[in-house]
Amino acid sequence: MFGWIAWLLAALIVVWLVDTFVLDRRRLKTLSALLKSGEVSAQNIESYLTQRMWSRLAMMAGAPLIIFLIFTAIRENKDLALLLILGTLFAGLVALADRLLLRKLRLNVAEQLPTEALQAQAQTDNGLVEYAKSFFPVLALVVVLRSFLFEPYQIPSGSMRPNLIVGDFLLVNKFSYGFRLPVVKTQLTDFGAPQPGDIMVFTPPHQTYQNYIKRVVGVGGDRIQYDYRTKELRVNGELVPRRYLDTYVENGRRIARYIETLGGKEYEIYQIQNMSTPNLMPLDVIVPDGHFFVVGDNRDDSLDSRFWQQQYGTSPFVERREVQGKAVVRWMYWPSLLSLPSFSRAGSLN
Repeated sequence: MFGWIAWLLAALIVVWLVDTFVLDRRRLKTLSALLKSGEVSAQNIESYLTQRMWSRLAMMAGAPLIIFLIFTAIRENKDLALLLILGTLFAGLVALADRLLLRKLRLNVAEQLPTEALQAQAQTDNGLVEYAKSFFPVLALVVVLRSFLFEPYQIPSGSMRPNLIVGDFLLVNKFSYGFRLPVVKTQLTDFGAPQPGDIMVFTPPHQTYQNYIKRVVGVGGDRIQYDYRTKELRVNGELVPRRYLDTYVENGRRIARYIETLGGKEYEIYQIQNMSTPNLMPLDVIVPDGHFFVVGDNRDDSLDSRFWQQQYGTSPFVERREVQGKAVVRWMYWPSLLSLPSFSRAGSLN
């Protein structure tokens, strides 16, 4: 869905640009020439100026599409940093192009008009230019805040159940592990590395512009062992402790609930008892320095470090440069654009 929305918006942007920097410029030049020759009536002046206002309607038509694109990008965990930077650059370039190509022309036309009302109308920015000038500082501020402080993240799947469910909105702390430049991912400062038990947002090795959220179970130097048949997880030869709670049935699945303890944190995990186990040899790996081994809390319904190598032929580890931040707060539940948001699940994450 994100793809066709993006292409539709791109086509609409081309229309806006043509209307602003080709058609509107031509209208202003034509009106200026007519005013200088004195061969234009008040009615014709009004007609030319009214044509410039149609771009505002086009911008209003595109606003819902932009909102839908942003919501879809969040829902599908696309790289919002890239989208925001592109949006900021676009707004800035439109404002600059207006200053170089249209502003002087508008002022020239306004000086030749007979009334203040017409002069004000002529000096009014084209719809695209007006929105670009208005949103450029806002977008620039959002890029800075999102890149270096906090960013929102929406849970897209059930891989972190029961702690995080589809529709949960989180705040991801971008400076927990140090500041870095967005998109190029250059580390600027180092405030420490992800630790076992942390809930971490990252870009997996088999994706480029999509983020995942999992729990860190191993860091550089750790030996990770996982038995796909018994579902036992060991870190440095020690079985990760877990305490059985109960079992319940959901959609024909027998789900066992446990409390697992790792890195000084206690959290609930799920295991599906009546689900067939993959025919894989037990996993036994050493996490390289600057890398992390991650798993989902919903152990039998999570595509994570245990399966990436077999399924995609990639490394099972997350590189440090691909870490987006630490999920710290669940602040809203909003599963779809047509539903009402709820704050009943708000709280800190463990």
